[in-house]
Amino acid sequence: MSIRKNIAKAIKKADKSYFFEDYDKQAAAVIQMLKKDGYVIVPLEPTEETLRKAADTIATGKMRPEQHILNVHKTLANLLKQE
Repeated sequence: MSIRKNIAKAIKKADKSYFFEDYDKQAAAVIQMLKKDGYVIVPLEPTEETLRKAADTIATGKMRPEQHILNVHKTLANLLKQE
């Protein structure tokens, strides 16, 4: 199922009212669904603190570029998931 359909399903399940929608409840349901499906919402630009933590955490040394990108991706995702 596509992420778009999963988001729509989460919103529909979270709030069945017709006139007084609870957008906060809907947003929380979407975020929870994304997390359950292995996604994390990240800003386009990381903060200085996030960059500093990532630099302190990331593995260094000689490695294939693909492995380096994977390490950066996982490190940033894990740091942002905790915020």
